[in-house]
Amino acid sequence: MEIPYTVSARPDTGLFNAKVGIWLFLASEVMLFGGLFSSYIFLRVGADYPWPIHELEVWPGFVNTMVLILSSLTVVMAWASLKLRKFGAYKLYMTITVLCAATFMGLKAYEYNKKFHHYSVKLTDGTILTGHLDKGYYIEFGEVTSLSLAFPKEKSPIGADVENYVLNFAEGTVPKFKTPGGQEIELNQQTVSELWHEANAKDQFSVELTAVAPLKFKVAPGDIFGYTTNTLSFRDGTVAKGKLLDDRMTLTVDGIDTRAVADEEKSLAWNKEYFGENWKKVFLARRDHAQEEFNKKYPKRNPEKSATLQKHREFWHIESADPQAGLPEGKEHAAEAKVPGAEEGHAAAGHEAGHGEGHDHPVVVLNKKDIKFFSNFTPKLNTFYAIYFTLTGLHGLHVIAGALVLLYFLLFNGKMLKTNPEHLANRVEVGGLFWHFVDLVWIFLFPLLYLL
Repeated sequence: MEIPYTVSARPDTGLFNAKVGIWLFLASEVMLFGGLFSSYIFLRVGADYPWPIHELEVWPGFVNTMVLILSSLTVVMAWASLKLRKFGAYKLYMTITVLCAATFMGLKAYEYNKKFHHYSVKLTDGTILTGHLDKGYYIEFGEVTSLSLAFPKEKSPIGADVENYVLNFAEGTVPKFKTPGGQEIELNQQTVSELWHEANAKDQFSVELTAVAPLKFKVAPGDIFGYTTNTLSFRDGTVAKGKLLDDRMTLTVDGIDTRAVADEEKSLAWNKEYFGENWKKVFLARRDHAQEEFNKKYPKRNPEKSATLQKHREFWHIESADPQAGLPEGKEHAAEAKVPGAEEGHAAAGHEAGHGEGHDHPVVVLNKKDIKFFSNFTPKLNTFYAIYFTLTGLHGLHVIAGALVLLYFLLFNGKMLKTNPEHLANRVEVGGLFWHFVDLVWIFLFPLLYLL
């Protein structure tokens, strides 16, 4: 059975069936992205915190814009070549289109990867430090003398997962443990199962084991349920009793943001154990310079209503471990800044390679009591990054889907290319319409997320 109107136009619409279908589909896509764009605008206007602006690297977004525009041109050239029966040119242009899609997704992967390794740390006073956890962030918990295993009242010991979970975080050789009855055992799946059966027979829900030798754990905060100065609670219910050795965070800092601080001059960042007075002097010199430049350029505008000024004034993008390098041009000696010594705080340790960017950055060691929240630049950080990943991720899926369809036309329609090129041209036209829509969505996304 032959499907009608795949090549010739319908008498009622003047279009072949697939073209009618793609326009209906694109109408639904307009409603989808229109709703997402509207949500972004309302969330930005109603945000109760300084909305992130000019945080995304512009050059990957700009290059991707040019790449998609080029691909829209080449997909049209591929369709025109088919109509003119220039099959070699068709294959060339379609290949370029698919390669443009691959380039786009490669740059997107580059952007995403940087955000997964870049962190924002919010201090208790609202100060935000951005940077990299070059060595990760771990809690060191030692002198462990006992483990309390939690057992639910079920048919199998599904609670405690000591061998495959808890002991993975132990450092050094894992000692044996004594049961409440005095028996020394090695913790493994068999012995844990036996302990569960014994506890279940006595209608108990936990068993406390004593370590023959002290045990030490090194664990990331996200891998446990919580901790105190003398207990470490794992997600499976196991509780280790010992002593908290260290829960400080070592952060290689590339930004200081005081926009959410009531008084930026009293920010925790300027504490002696962190950045100290010398960094504060440079920050204030930068702040005052930004204010002066704004007043000269816009004498009639209210500076408190300029989000761009607030960021320039209160966000310091650090590119050197020497604070004086951050002074505005012509004011190199205004703050009498210098690299702080050991007595000035942990930032003195900042002469380390700056995460692959060719710069040194200051390194600070943050006390846990001063950390309110930290996250990499992923959806959990704030609303902006949640919708950024939603919009760009959904658009990326459309790019992949469109590229696969065009690649199918290129690689698996050789027979149709020879026997019915007009039908193939109609297919490419439909695929091209979808590809133009993908390009159009990005043309809206780029200024909305990267420039505004």
